[in-house]
Amino acid sequence: MDWRCCVVIGTQELEGVRSADHAVSGAGAPGDGPATLLAEVAPVISREAAEAIRRELSVYASEDLEHGLELAIAIGIGHFVDSLTRPGLDDEAVLGFFTRVGADETRAGRSLLTLQSAVNIAARVLVRHLTRVLAPWDLISTASYGRVIEEVFPFVNRIMAAAAQGRAEARGGDEADDLDRARRALVGVLLGDTEPAADDLARLARQAQWHLPRTVAVVVLSGDDEDQRRPWGLAPDVLEGLYLTEPCLIVPDPDGPGRAAQLASALAGRAAAVGPTVTVTRAARSLAWARRTLALAGEGRLPGAGLVRATDHMPALVILQDPELVTHIAARRLAPLHELRPGKRHAYAETLQAMMEHSFNAQAAAERLHVHPQTIRTRLRRLDELFQGSYHDPDLHLEFLIVLRAWLDAATPDTDPDWFTSPPAPTRRR
Repeated sequence: MDWRCCVVIGTQELEGVRSADHAVSGAGAPGDGPATLLAEVAPVISREAAEAIRRELSVYASEDLEHGLELAIAIGIGHFVDSLTRPGLDDEAVLGFFTRVGADETRAGRSLLTLQSAVNIAARVLVRHLTRVLAPWDLISTASYGRVIEEVFPFVNRIMAAAAQGRAEARGGDEADDLDRARRALVGVLLGDTEPAADDLARLARQAQWHLPRTVAVVVLSGDDEDQRRPWGLAPDVLEGLYLTEPCLIVPDPDGPGRAAQLASALAGRAAAVGPTVTVTRAARSLAWARRTLALAGEGRLPGAGLVRATDHMPALVILQDPELVTHIAARRLAPLHELRPGKRHAYAETLQAMMEHSFNAQAAAERLHVHPQTIRTRLRRLDELFQGSYHDPDLHLEFLIVLRAWLDAATPDTDPDWFTSPPAPTRRR
């Protein structure tokens, strides 16, 4: 970016931001306390962030870029600090500024990933200072402190989304079309039936201007959602396959700092599922599990709404791989529950599951189910009578845990699973 030009643009922009901030707040400067201290140290944070960027990214070390770099950081950090004490503060002016930053970076021949690195460094410095300023204040609860820190990452994502928009506007024409084709080819290879060769993948990633990560996770979006545009707030290194029959996103380094919060924010209100983290060459496997998770969540067989994570439901996903076999075994293995009144079966099934998962420790099972330990012991005696102790057999332990999970996932406290309507016919002994 031509930072000398940015100094002029940025000064005008900063005045516009300040005017907008004042119009929203209408309350003047914040009162004494952490908010005032944050406002006072904002210039220090900006200078330290600029120094860290110049030190770690040689591309920004030129003296010609010094003032513009510091100004851009001051605009971003100053607005974020103001937003902490002024709910509803308008981002439009700041995001408009970073849209121009993205365009100018592109014209200067620098990639968006370079800008992302600079923004990440500034965010790291900001979080360190937020921790130093807020942590000692007894008036700030742990939950409130956590929410402040978590706000950094969505703000970073909004800045980068704006910069990506500026980059797209600056590129235009045939060059943008070539990049789009290269990225579509990369997505096709990553999600194909055959695991890609490392050399081929590296070549396609270079053509797509995508830094090849070690790990990825695939997010599948509901095809029923009419809005299939790129979700606002995604980092620019997230590959999109929104044009596919089953729209999806490929998220690099999904377990990195801020990624989970970014996805949750960008996909808020949309039905989606994220597959497990895998090596980049196995992205198709993450896609398969994400598809399965979204389908089961849509059927109501997995709890939760919005973004559902496959890794939060792995036992259920394994069990439901062949639901017919599992329900057949469950109906047979749990048949003794029919000896109980319908209204009691759910509580007894929960008790048996809790006891087996806690090595038959009544105290631990009682704490999990929020009942008295004596209640657990009474139920277990009745279960021993019904099942004749069969669940103590080590060879059947895993089978019981699987079928109990399937039974409880499909039942409610008042109703049995629909496939558990009557006991199976007794097996004739020879």
